[in-house]
Amino acid sequence: MKPVDTKLATSRPLTPGVVSTKPINQKQIDVKPADAKQSDAKPVSRPKRAASTSTRATPPRIRTIALPVEHGSWGLTLEPILLGLLVAPTWAGAGLALGAFGAFLLRGPLKAAYTSLRQRRRKRMQIALQFAALYALIAAVGFGVAVSRAGLQPLWPLVLALPFGVVFFIQDAQNQSRSWQAELAGPIAFAAIASCIALIGGWAVAPALALWAVLVARALTSVLYIRARLRMNRGRSYQPLLVIAAHGFALLAVASMVWAGLLPLAVVGIFVLIMLRTLWGFSPYRRAASIQALGVTEIGWGLATVLSVAAGI
Repeated sequence: MKPVDTKLATSRPLTPGVVSTKPINQKQIDVKPADAKQSDAKPVSRPKRAASTSTRATPPRIRTIALPVEHGSWGLTLEPILLGLLVAPTWAGAGLALGAFGAFLLRGPLKAAYTSLRQRRRKRMQIALQFAALYALIAAVGFGVAVSRAGLQPLWPLVLALPFGVVFFIQDAQNQSRSWQAELAGPIAFAAIASCIALIGGWAVAPALALWAVLVARALTSVLYIRARLRMNRGRSYQPLLVIAAHGFALLAVASMVWAGLLPLAVVGIFVLIMLRTLWGFSPYRRAASIQALGVTEIGWGLATVLSVAAGI
């Protein structure tokens, strides 16, 4: 019997219905699997591209929703609370401080919820509303404790602060929270908390209002100086004489209250140092400073002001 040719037996037709008796070259056998792999690799790469595009939708950043991003707002908000609790610590005053802090935190989530609603960012809006509900609860509990223990009578300085609060919220609703009107009106309104805590603690009206006045003087110098330094760093026009004049007015006002016996003498020294800081900051010998560095420095000056008042009373 004739032996069977293995090359013919292992060959396969290239197209259906056509039989080929031509021996298959080994190079053709080696090329075919490579071609098959290349053709099979194309559909594998497509899911990877689709997966990369699906990661573009990043989750909301909770920190930007839950906490204010402005560095200066923390200092100008906590200074009245800290000063009031240091000079007149009471449970009702602590409740008012808690309520004021909750109201301060409430602004951010409410604004985030409003912008998310307009942008149709549903997940972000849900997170913002959850934080808003939490902060509203904290504010309600704090104010409830203050009113239940001390009544409404010591809270009358908030009525005087109301117009400044209205100016701030109008500017903030128009996305003008960084305007000079908003940056001045907000701290002026919030500084009334110190007077309210002092009145709850049994202080007389004049010394309690002096706490408000020294915090307003401190906010005035801080806001004007920081705004001028930022404009100077960015190469924009600024008015150093106006800022220096405001510092002089604040120093004169503080000195007058010290002379009247409403504030300790150490506060004058702090405002003198703040004046020298401003003169140095506008001089050619100043050092370059970032926004974060300027903000941290202002928190330090605010803490020094609060401690100088609290230590001398």
